[in-house]
Amino acid sequence: MNFRDPEQDFFESSRMSFGEHLDELRKVLIKSLVAIVIGCIIASVFANQVIDTLNRPLVKAINQYNLTAAREEMEADIGYIPPDLIPWFEQDGYVPQKFRIDLDELITELKQEIPDLGEKITVRTDLFAKQDFDPDRLTALATSLVNKVPGDEVEKAHIEAIWKRLTPPQQELAKSIADKSSIEESDMQQFSVLFNAVAESDLHNDPAFESWLSESGGGFLKNLFSSPGPRPMAKIKKRIDESGDNSLARGLNRAIIGKTFADQMPPVKRNLREMTFWKKTSFRPQSLAATDGFLIWLKAVIISGLIISLPFVMYFIWSFVAAGLYPHEQKYVHIFLPISLALFLGGVLLAFFFVFQPVLGFLFSFNKSMGIAPEMRINEWLSFVLFLPLGFGIAFQLPLVMLFVNRIGMISVEDYIEKWRIAVMAISVLSMLLTPADPISMLLMGVPLTGLYFLGIAMCKWMPRPNPNPFEDSAQPAV
Repeated sequence: MNFRDPEQDFFESSRMSFGEHLDELRKVLIKSLVAIVIGCIIASVFANQVIDTLNRPLVKAINQYNLTAAREEMEADIGYIPPDLIPWFEQDGYVPQKFRIDLDELITELKQEIPDLGEKITVRTDLFAKQDFDPDRLTALATSLVNKVPGDEVEKAHIEAIWKRLTPPQQELAKSIADKSSIEESDMQQFSVLFNAVAESDLHNDPAFESWLSESGGGFLKNLFSSPGPRPMAKIKKRIDESGDNSLARGLNRAIIGKTFADQMPPVKRNLREMTFWKKTSFRPQSLAATDGFLIWLKAVIISGLIISLPFVMYFIWSFVAAGLYPHEQKYVHIFLPISLALFLGGVLLAFFFVFQPVLGFLFSFNKSMGIAPEMRINEWLSFVLFLPLGFGIAFQLPLVMLFVNRIGMISVEDYIEKWRIAVMAISVLSMLLTPADPISMLLMGVPLTGLYFLGIAMCKWMPRPNPNPFEDSAQPAV
């Protein structure tokens, strides 16, 4: 049996006591902490730019979501997208939004700003139009007006007050419509003319509607035992009595007619015109707490500070590892350190520039299917930004782990090659654990890791494991 001669121990000078290892570890931790603090100080100058950069994938994904949703809504509405609107979607990033406008109010404002308009433009929103009538119920409406069919005397008095304000030819027109079996569009137009004639009258002064238009709403006992409620028609009547506003009077008469025939016609409402407003998609992440702004800035500083100090921290860690290696093994530190840094940064950059967009698109597809608009809070987004790139950076250390395991003699290159199918399955499980719960991010991590697995095999072949006893020629036989 051969034994090494202690006098010929080539590693005597590299040996360290346990206390010396602890002292070296303390120095490494202190230097790493100082490097991180300096990195954070430098990062504090660029924190706002960092936040803007980190938000870009989210802003781009949600803007794309809004554009796609707007296009699909237009296609569902009119069946196609006009060719001259496509550039507004695809190049300029504008989306249409529907809203309604009060033309009467708009024209009034325009006349005040542009006196030359004068009476050239007139919109009568206080009168009836054909869309205020239901063709399926117009015959019943005409019958009620002609025959005063509703049950109690109050209702009959209301209808009689409206009927007597029609001229005999108008009454004959109402009777002819009541006798029709089918209603045409012209009939609705004619009926709007009939009711507009009543709206132009003094219907609001008829005693039949006193219970609707008086502020008390009835006698003392009725008010005593009934709960008070809003009486907008009474307030309008009071304003008309004070100002003599004819437009307001026509609007009140229109409301009275609509309330009288509430069962035979749709609710009387102002004719607000639907218009399309084009707005540029410009999503901005939200903060919902007073402390969010500071916490977001602090996270950005810490993230940036760690990235800036990462090369120095890893150098200190590898230096500590090298202190426990034999002199002939310390040269590998200069190889492993840059490779480790390159793999980590490669994983982070892959996640940030190539993974976020498809992952967010996949996740937002569920929002679209459920009709839920994505409104992300920036604090939650930054946590997501931290998790995914960190998982990629750690997972990309796979070739170095394989090389380390091979060099300590646990697994041979032949085993790596023979068991590659099991390795791919293990990579799939690892990708599932280190990414969010979606198949897109799992595939985007698993495919590069599979390539890195074969890169690890190539590295093991390039830097083969030395003999178990590289200094066997210096051993001496036992005496």
